[in-house]
Amino acid sequence: MSRVIESPVKRFSGTVVLSDPLTYPQVFAFGDALEESRTEEAMRDVRRQIYALLPGVLACVEEWHLENVPAHPARDTFPATPSKPAAQLAAWLVNEITALYDEAENVPLE
Repeated sequence: MSRVIESPVKRFSGTVVLSDPLTYPQVFAFGDALEESRTEEAMRDVRRQIYALLPGVLACVEEWHLENVPAHPARDTFPATPSKPAAQLAAWLVNEITALYDEAENVPLE
């Protein structure tokens, strides 16, 4: 099953299809990206944090249907400008995926 979410960012309007539930490789990729985004280098600039998070975000998205975003974006082709809408897009995606990731992280091992 997948989850379709609608972008709240006018410049990048449309939808994204997230994997739901996340697979182990997706959970690991997103967790690794979260760790990378918290390094000293990444913490110097919000754009560096976003760049560090992108591998985890990209691993969790099945389909992209957003204006001004490639059909198959990669870390090096993900929009970085205009700065404010690009940051809003990244923050929205990270928040949506974090909600799925937190569900995966809170699994009891009993």
